[in-house]
Amino acid sequence: MNTVSPGPTRTPWWTDEGGAADMIAAQAGADRDTVMESIVPEMMNLTTGRFVEPREIADAVALLVSPRSASTTGAEFVVDSGFLKAV
Repeated sequence: MNTVSPGPTRTPWWTDEGGAADMIAAQAGADRDTVMESIVPEMMNLTTGRFVEPREIADAVALLVSPRSASTTGAEFVVDSGFLKAV
């Protein structure tokens, strides 16, 4: 079995009006875009400095179901913008 483990992803939960970014923006005295582009990525210490795009997760899944990964077994693909820090 293989898994894809997404991290903080740019989804409506974050970006829609009244979503998490708006709630953080209200507390931080900032706007939604600033929260999404800098405040939250910095708070989460994201290595890439940005949220994961849904397409990036879909690409990992597409790779795993393609013939190119026919011999890939027991793998975990972490798509999290560097949120998890491990060696």
